[in-house]
Amino acid sequence: MESALVASRKLQLDAKKNGKPESVLQFLRSHGFTDAHISTLVQKRPTVLHCRISNNLGPKFEFLNKVGFVGKQLPDLIVSNPLLVKSSLDSYIKPSVEYLLLLLGSSDKIMSTIKRSSWLLSYDLKGNMQPNIDFLLGEGIPRTYIVNMVYAHPRFILIKQSRMVQAVSTCKKLGFEPKSRMFMHALRSALSMSDATMKKKIEVMKSMGWTEEEILSAFRRDPLCLSCSEEKIRNAMDFYVNTMKLTPSVVIKYPKFIMHSIEKRMRPRYNVLQILVSKKLISGTNLCWQLTITENKFVQNFVMKYGADVPGLFEKYEASKLGKRKDH
Repeated sequence: MESALVASRKLQLDAKKNGKPESVLQFLRSHGFTDAHISTLVQKRPTVLHCRISNNLGPKFEFLNKVGFVGKQLPDLIVSNPLLVKSSLDSYIKPSVEYLLLLLGSSDKIMSTIKRSSWLLSYDLKGNMQPNIDFLLGEGIPRTYIVNMVYAHPRFILIKQSRMVQAVSTCKKLGFEPKSRMFMHALRSALSMSDATMKKKIEVMKSMGWTEEEILSAFRRDPLCLSCSEEKIRNAMDFYVNTMKLTPSVVIKYPKFIMHSIEKRMRPRYNVLQILVSKKLISGTNLCWQLTITENKFVQNFVMKYGADVPGLFEKYEASKLGKRKDH
C-alpha cells in the first residue's frame, strides 16, 4: 500500500531494527486488514509498519484470536485503539483479559466490554482498574453491580483511584446506600463531572426556582438528571415553564423531564396532547404523566386511538419528531 509506505519512510527508522514495512503490510493483510484498515492505522500510528512480527504482532494477534477477535473483529479492534500494537502482551493485554475473564465470567462478555472500551487492554491492570474494583468491593458494593458497570460502562473503571474515592464519598454524603442498585447510577453521574461542576449545576437549578432540597431529592430518585449539560437543563426548563406553563416544583417531581429530548420527544407529545385537548377528546389537566410513558404506549393511547377523530394525527406527530411543522 503506497500511502502506508510513504508514511513509514517519513519516520526514517532503522529497518533492520524495526522490521520491514512491506512484511508488516503482508502480515496485516493476512489477518483480515483491508486497505482502509491499514491506511487508518498508519495515519494514527505510523510506527506500526516497523513493529516486529515474531515477538510483537504475531504473538499479540494470536492471543487476541484465541480471546475471540477473529475475522473483521481483529482489525476493527486494533484500529479503534492503535496503542495496542505497542502495549505489552505479557504486562498489559494478557493480565487485563485474564482479570476480566474472572470478573465477567465469559469470553462473550469480555469481547463486548473490550469493544466498548478497547483501552482496557492498553493500561496497567494494577494502575487503576483492579484497585478501583477492589475499592468498590471494599465499600460494600455488591459484586454483581460492579460487574454490570464494567460491562456496560467500562471507561469509568479506568478513572484514577483518587477520583473514584472522591466520587464514592460524594454519593455516600448525598444519602446513597452502597448496597443499593441506585448507588451505581449515582456513582456514574458523580464520575461524569467534577464536584465543582455538580455544584455549578445545582446553582443553575436553584436559579430556576428549585430549592437545594428539591434538587437533591430529584437526584436521589434519578441520579443521571445531573449529568445533563447546563444548556440542556436551561432549554428544558424554558419549555416546561414557558410553553407548558408548569411550575418548577411540578417539574422537579419528574427528574426524567430534564433528561428527555425536548425536540424529539417532549414537544411532539405535547403538541399531540394540545390538539386532543382543543378537540375536547382528553382533559387538559395533569398532562405530565402522558409525557413519561413509553413511546409505544403513547402512540397507541394517544396517537392511534384518536386517529379517526383527528385525520393526519400520526403524520403530524412523526413530522414533529423530525423537526418538521405541519399545520394543525
